Amino acid sequence: MTIQGENYKVTYHDGVISISGKLSLMLEDYEELETFFEKVIESQPHELILDIRNLEYLNSSGIKTICVSLILEAADIENLQMKILCSDRYTWQKETVPTFNDLMDDIKIVFE
Repeated sequence: MTIQGENYKVTYHDGVISISGKLSLMLEDYEELETFFEKVIESQPHELILDIRNLEYLNSSGIKTICVSLILEAADIENLQMKILCSDRYTWQKETVPTFNDLMDDIKIVFE
């Protein structure tokens, strides 16, 4: 599965969601991404990796979408292992992503 906008790309393949580029949509424009995450969750993967190492920018509406539509929904799946791959290059990731630990027990956050 893939969705692509002018400045971003989101793909899902074999348990890995990759988001790259710059995501700065208005809150109501994140509906397509919410539906995308819903389909991923409905497939009930045993392991889920969110790779945002190439996501240069994500606004607060995007952070909310990831938290509510992906991480909190994933937290409801019994025995699901989730990992987030981050980059040390982007300040927003270093400041924001560690707070995702509060949303899901046993989530693994890896900075490279």
